[in-house]
Amino acid sequence: MNDKMATPQEMHTQLSYELAVYKEQISLIKRETERIGLTTVDLTNALSTVENLKKEEEKKTLLVPVGGGTMVKGAVSDTRILVPVGAQYLVEMDRENAIAELNKRIEATKNAVEKLSEEFQKISEKMKETSGKLRDIKKSEKTSKRADENIQEDYI
Repeated sequence: MNDKMATPQEMHTQLSYELAVYKEQISLIKRETERIGLTTVDLTNALSTVENLKKEEEKKTLLVPVGGGTMVKGAVSDTRILVPVGAQYLVEMDRENAIAELNKRIEATKNAVEKLSEEFQKISEKMKETSGKLRDIKKSEKTSKRADENIQEDYI
């Protein structure tokens, strides 16, 4: 074990590095939260469309979202739905099972956002703590520098 105390400059460097790492982690969490938010919107739109299939069956035509806010008018010939289940695989399901699967995935995205929010809070607290330590070191260095200047003036 090393009994050597870190110098204020070494502590300053270490804390600055930690702060930069925390900032990068916060940035990654924000991007991931935005991505999950977009996924939630996409899943919610899909759920709405699947739920409306039953209502539109009598008419046999409906507006189907194709992405980017664009819709296409279509005729429904079969109410079996292809639902993505991961790794680019689709599973054919009836309407009720598709609704259940979409609801399950929407819930999973909400849980993921909650976990990311908790992690965001933890990292934010660490950032505040590290920033405080960094301010204390800077203040201590300034005080020490002024004391050294005063001592030098006393001898001149």
